[in-house]
Amino acid sequence: MTRGMGRRSLALTAAATLTLGGLVFAAPAVAAETTPAPTASSTPEASSTPAAEETAAPKETEAPETKITEEQVDKAADEAAAAEVEIVAVGVNAQGDDVIVVTEDSVATSKGENAVDAFADSVDAKNAEIVTVPAALEAWAEGDVVGGQGYMTETGGACSIGFSAYTPDGAPALLSAGHCAFDENGDKTSLTALTVPSEEPAVDGPGWVLPEPTVILGEFGFAQFGGPGYTSGAEKNPNSIDISVIDINEAGGWNPLPAVTDWSTAGEALDSLAEGSVKVTSVGEPTYGSVSKSGRTTGFTTGTIDPSLDILDGWAEIVDGNGNGHWVRGFSSDVEGAPGDSGGAVIQGNTAVGLISGGKPGVFTWAASLTKSLEFTDGYTVALSIDKPKIDAGDTAVRGDVITGTVPSNNAKSVIITRDGGEPTSVDVVDGKFSFKLENKGEFSYTFTAVNGYSRSATTTWDVKVVPPAVAAPVITSPADGSTLAAPLTSISGTGVAGHTVEVSLGDDSSGDSFAPVTVAEDGTWTIDGLSVESYGEYTVTAQQFRNADEFSSVVKSTFTLAPAAPAITSIFDGQVFGPTAGPTGLSGTGIEGATVKVALNGVDAASATAVAALAAESGSYRATVVDGKWSIDFEAALEPGSYTVRAVQTVDGVNSATAAELAFSVSAPAPAPAPGGNGGGEAPSAGGDGELATTGMDTTVTLTASAGALALISAGIVLLIVRRRKLVQD
Repeated sequence: MTRGMGRRSLALTAAATLTLGGLVFAAPAVAAETTPAPTASSTPEASSTPAAEETAAPKETEAPETKITEEQVDKAADEAAAAEVEIVAVGVNAQGDDVIVVTEDSVATSKGENAVDAFADSVDAKNAEIVTVPAALEAWAEGDVVGGQGYMTETGGACSIGFSAYTPDGAPALLSAGHCAFDENGDKTSLTALTVPSEEPAVDGPGWVLPEPTVILGEFGFAQFGGPGYTSGAEKNPNSIDISVIDINEAGGWNPLPAVTDWSTAGEALDSLAEGSVKVTSVGEPTYGSVSKSGRTTGFTTGTIDPSLDILDGWAEIVDGNGNGHWVRGFSSDVEGAPGDSGGAVIQGNTAVGLISGGKPGVFTWAASLTKSLEFTDGYTVALSIDKPKIDAGDTAVRGDVITGTVPSNNAKSVIITRDGGEPTSVDVVDGKFSFKLENKGEFSYTFTAVNGYSRSATTTWDVKVVPPAVAAPVITSPADGSTLAAPLTSISGTGVAGHTVEVSLGDDSSGDSFAPVTVAEDGTWTIDGLSVESYGEYTVTAQQFRNADEFSSVVKSTFTLAPAAPAITSIFDGQVFGPTAGPTGLSGTGIEGATVKVALNGVDAASATAVAALAAESGSYRATVVDGKWSIDFEAALEPGSYTVRAVQTVDGVNSATAAELAFSVSAPAPAPAPGGNGGGEAPSAGGDGELATTGMDTTVTLTASAGALALISAGIVLLIVRRRKLVQD
């Protein structure tokens, strides 16, 4: 025969076991009206709660000796697993018979049944009883305590827990109604104990059942019902409240949770009500609309705070068991409640708003204002459920990055951050978001815990590799890449990041020199000066920028040519005009000793380095060697009238000068000869003539003189035009 596993009682330590003496925990705490505590002879419920001698710890019995060895179990379990059988437990019962517990799926087929039988045979348990469970066992928290759960006081009152809380020092505590802490004489009681959830009226149980053994839940601390000292208080008096605090018995192993039970799991999971619960994420004032409550008598119920019918902030007179009224500040609703629900949690969504104080079942329920009542507890706070922080980043980041995160529940005030178990730091949470900056590089493990007062979230771990940020490469502005410069080279310059250092080296094909690192100025420039590099040829400058010794950029290069300066032309000046018969027969100038000077007359335009090279290689150019610092060339004849340009380069050891020497000049045209013929000896005019004077040639002379002047002006204008054009080309 197959049977389900029996429910185990809530496992509580024997420490601080509640001694009941002659007291019977049987009377519910009042909600609106009180009922005298029933005795063993006056109430049928009393029989469900043993007297002191009946609640003594059970006698210890010796566990039956198992017939199955550990080696047998291990071997058989391996074989069963291979046959897809899930063994949950093995052992013997009180009668000494073997018991094998398996999941239901294990025996759902004939194959499974055969595998279970084979397992039983392998551990020498041929007559074993096979017990099935729906699934493999899970670990349950045996000491969980949640809002809405029932408890009893040492004087026999039964009430409900409101909310998990913290003392002013951060120790665990609980909140309930103030009147639950007083006996019928108005004297404050002390000890409390949880009742069995599956036996509560909320799930049709008989009520008033304590677990065995019974362990103290805690002890009442502050409590007030009405005014201070169990006085009645007064209407509209802010000191008239209904709240109590229960300081947790830490020896009991209790684990108060920031949640309110919905009573859906009573009797399951070791009678833990935590599995079916609503998280408490905030504390606030009540608002009109839907409202819910949780208590041991009527369970989890939902009603309405009606804007037309209910009081949102006011005072109600709650009558105790002796008929004495106590004014309580709070609010009303039509949510269902009954005696025993007193102290139970009142929530709107996930917000804790009140504690059940009293009312008329099915008609009217009054709840003490949680925020107003807490003000009198001298620092007790409600425990909140806070979601774990989430990190918006991957497993690799850059040093200096600002990492952001969120707390989804949006109820944390700060996040505590630790790195590799070091000193914690705290950052504020604003609108559910927080951020921090990565200050160091390396591989780290960060932990994050969201905090609000003493309430804390579970911890989030973030493993990350932090790499240094890329260092920008510097820029070499001079010598520019591909340029040709006239020797000597006196400086190297560029741009970079202010405050960084730049390391520069200069080399040719055979060697290189490194310079002392230079710091980039605030304007972003850097310079290596004081150089005197005179050798001609191709050079390469390399530069690398450093943030620090082990954080640096890529290397940049600039390749350039260091060349001779252009030769000088000294025999003619730019713009010079020669007479018609005085045109130059050659050119001369100065240059570098031993250099070859090449001259083009009305030849190659040498405005670029490429043109310079072409000029130096041009066949038919005039050539000369510099001797004693001078050079000269011969045109072999005087230049005829016209406009001329001259360009000269010099080459040393195969390296052409960086630029060409250039100038323009002209040779003017000769004046035109006088026109032939004339009337120098012409006849006198005949009688009757016109009386004009004879032609003398003066007019012609004047004309020729004017023409010569005009020609001279035109010639000069051409030269000037050439000079301007050349300069325009250069620019």
